[in-house]
Amino acid sequence: MLVLVGIIAALFILLIGGTWLSNHFGKKNARNEEEKENVNVALDCCGAHEVCDFEEMLKNPDEIVYYEDEELDRFQGIDSNAYQDDQIDEFRDVLYTLDSEDIRKWLLSIERRKIQLPTVLKQEAIQLLADA
Repeated sequence: MLVLVGIIAALFILLIGGTWLSNHFGKKNARNEEEKENVNVALDCCGAHEVCDFEEMLKNPDEIVYYEDEELDRFQGIDSNAYQDDQIDEFRDVLYTLDSEDIRKWLLSIERRKIQLPTVLKQEAIQLLADA
């Protein structure tokens, strides 16, 4: 009988020790991962990082982010209805290679660079934003 009580007590102590170690080291690792994840997030961010990044861009109107589309700068000042088919295809190539979360930022970028999106691509861009 004493052997049985001893075995139960030993198992109980192992269970408590294992739980404590798991909680102690598990929380530590979770905190480290959370700290790594939150390094670049603003303190007042709501948690929707895409929205916060976009709002941060809006706060700094002088900031222009390029999406490997520097060649589009030659279209500054051209009316959105004046593009030729091959020029529209250049815009379309950039638009369709962007991640869905970068489309809004790219549209803001070309607007700040005084580049008008071709009229025929405006609806496509709206559809891609809606699908994202």
